[in-house]
Amino acid sequence: MGYFLDELFSSIPLFATLSRSDMSYLSSRIDYIFDYFGEDDILIKEGSASTSFFILIKGTAKVTFNNSPDEIVTILNPGDIFGEMSYLTGKPRSANVTACSDVMVMQLSSNSLQELPPKIRDIIKDKLIELMTTRLKSMTSDDSEAESNKPAGLINGVLGWLGI
Repeated sequence: MGYFLDELFSSIPLFATLSRSDMSYLSSRIDYIFDYFGEDDILIKEGSASTSFFILIKGTAKVTFNNSPDEIVTILNPGDIFGEMSYLTGKPRSANVTACSDVMVMQLSSNSLQELPPKIRDIIKDKLIELMTTRLKSMTSDDSEAESNKPAGLINGVLGWLGI
């Protein structure tokens, strides 16, 4: 399974900057579960609590909000991660993720990153923060006051998780 995971990790942007030896270490130490969902299955439900995040391995999924379920926020493709905001902040899930086709995901547990050596953990944290920054910028384009307060709360949650 090690070689398979090394190859899989090298194709995922979150892990792509790790060295081969770091990827091998990661694949032998990280807690993960592969899971399969059918078309229209709900992968994440807005408002639910969780301490894990996901990487889409196969298929596509859509992101929606409860207040506008017919409006697709984005489409997730293989290599995309989701659920990381809740993972990092400890807050409930901020959106729904629904399979658009048969999908395979890798679920990473809450302890997965925290138990890694600092060098590997920092590389992955930097990538997660980069992704969150991009997503938060897109969230601030909404003019509503409630929505404009979300980014500050998320940033504070991430900084707390990082111990800053």
